[in-house]
Amino acid sequence: MPFEAWSELKAIRGRRFIIIPVIINIVLAFLIFRYGLSGWIVQLLVDLLDARLDGGWQWLVSLANIIFNVIAFIMVSVIAVRVGTIIGSPFYGFVAERIDDKYLSGESVPQVTVLQSVRNALWYEGRKLVLVMVLSLLGFALEFIPVVGVIIGSAFVLISLTIVTLLDYTDVPLSRRSILFRQRFVLFRQYLPEILGFAVIMVPLSTVPIVNFVAVPLGITAGALLFVKYMKSTVST
Repeated sequence: MPFEAWSELKAIRGRRFIIIPVIINIVLAFLIFRYGLSGWIVQLLVDLLDARLDGGWQWLVSLANIIFNVIAFIMVSVIAVRVGTIIGSPFYGFVAERIDDKYLSGESVPQVTVLQSVRNALWYEGRKLVLVMVLSLLGFALEFIPVVGVIIGSAFVLISLTIVTLLDYTDVPLSRRSILFRQRFVLFRQYLPEILGFAVIMVPLSTVPIVNFVAVPLGITAGALLFVKYMKSTVST
């Protein structure tokens, strides 16, 4: 699906709209890592550890520095992509609009301004945060079920991650049409084989640091294609 999205972007002359969010992701990751988690927090932790150990344990300080920075970079990649999605939302809107023009030329969709795109992205992230918190609490509670709790809890986490991924990558076309959250779940259920295939590809790609800087913008484009090719017939605007 990401490779199909890249070819589609060429066909609609929309690659430049995706390159900009990729650059935003990279710049944000560098700034947050260099001047935030790595440049300040990680260094603070390493200095505290160094102060408590004598010279013979210097190797442990060096090892901790590497481990802390790796963890920080993974966290930074996720944070940068989420913030980059909000900042880059107008460019994703331009891509979705061009895809609509190609496949749904007879449909009338309200024009969305740059400010509206950013507002929609912020509103979506807020609702998603609440959903993630609820799902996390439910998954934690399921862990306490005797005998099978770990299995059920792990399965629930996997399903929850799939749902959140689908919400992420289909938000642009659905938000442009003011589709409510509960209606989105109905759509997902109706087109389960297609969206599961999409999720199987995008979940791992979107969680790998550096790869996700490019995979997420392409995934959002692929989500717009998924909508016009499968789900649009069920949505009335």
